[in-house]
Amino acid sequence: PPPISPMIIRPASDGNAQQSLLPCFALQQGHWECDVGSSGNSCWVPYEWPISAILEQAYCCYKQSAEFRSRNMSYKVEFRSPTVFRQQEAAGACPGLAWQLNVGTGARRQVRRWRCREGKEEQAKYDAQQVQQQWESWTQADWTWLLLDGAGATASAPRPSPQPSKTSYGLHGCVFTADFWPKMLRAWPTQGLTCAAHPLGEKCNFALQRLLPGEPQCLGGEWAQLEGVWQQGGLASRGAKMIGAFRVQNRGLIHGFVALRQAMLARLAATEDFADGQSRENCLSVHLLWHGTRTVAGLLDICRDGFDRAHAQVCAYGKGCYFAASSTYSDKYACPVNLPGRPSSMPPVRAMLLAAVLVGEMTQGSNNMYPPPPKPHSLTGDRFENACDKLAQPNIFVTFKDHQACPAYVVLYT
Repeated sequence: PPPISPMIIRPASDGNAQQSLLPCFALQQGHWECDVGSSGNSCWVPYEWPISAILEQAYCCYKQSAEFRSRNMSYKVEFRSPTVFRQQEAAGACPGLAWQLNVGTGARRQVRRWRCREGKEEQAKYDAQQVQQQWESWTQADWTWLLLDGAGATASAPRPSPQPSKTSYGLHGCVFTADFWPKMLRAWPTQGLTCAAHPLGEKCNFALQRLLPGEPQCLGGEWAQLEGVWQQGGLASRGAKMIGAFRVQNRGLIHGFVALRQAMLARLAATEDFADGQSRENCLSVHLLWHGTRTVAGLLDICRDGFDRAHAQVCAYGKGCYFAASSTYSDKYACPVNLPGRPSSMPPVRAMLLAAVLVGEMTQGSNNMYPPPPKPHSLTGDRFENACDKLAQPNIFVTFKDHQACPAYVVLYT
């Protein structure tokens, strides 16, 4: 927004101008706010009258501070700008800054003054336009990691690099082609992949493809299949809507996942290792299950390095990585995300992972169980591959080995 002139001409009673000059804040209302947030998260709350009037009067009278009482506490607000620069500060689009001191406790909070409430709103619109321009090249590219924590794509957040890099990504034979893999994974493209680019410079070792309804990449069956999995998860019946997704293809994780399946199959198919001489080969399957994580940083870590049971916090069914057939359950652990270019007036967005999980013979889980117990019918002492919440109809699945699950999609929903 254009700056206001620091001086205002007041016309004289006879119509001749320039009889006297007033500082620009003489005709400003002044909008005062205090940051009451914590842990680095700002929360600006406006001062109510008459405190706002006390602050404005002291500011306009070139005082260095102002004092007031509220809720039986004494406060002192110290203006940070020298008095000689106060007119220039008031004329600018950016707010003037101050500190509020609680005289009794010594606690300090940041204070700011806008020339008026409308001035604050104008600056917010201007900042939003600037941010949108900075992020335009990133939002147009469909291989960029656009999930942000905290302030996200706001004026106060770190700026993205000017252009996303585009680097081809090869799977080198790590593909899902056999019939035992889920149909959605078998349909994954193996050529023309692009390595994920992160706007804040984080390293990515996986291919990423954004999926949005109506985009060319979603005109095939992939979005329809993903929507079907979403509908079965339970959140859709509660009004949640899947608005987008990112396909994750990490060749290192896929290679480990495929190799572990082969190792598990070899053990389950060895008839001589079981007391009844029967193969357990048919017990091995690949499930598409949900996994929630508390932070965007956690999502990125899993896409890069896979699932790590060392991060398990709730271990009701064993010390391992937890997955759920119900998206409603995983939603309890899902994280909010900020998306560049998405207006703040729209519903907040959350994200969770859809993972491919190797499920073999299961046992009833118990608190902090690790490792899983040996199978009573195994002659070699092999242990159960998974634990669950209830054997008859499991909803929660626990894995205990590295590479027993592979991230497939980051799903976004409101």
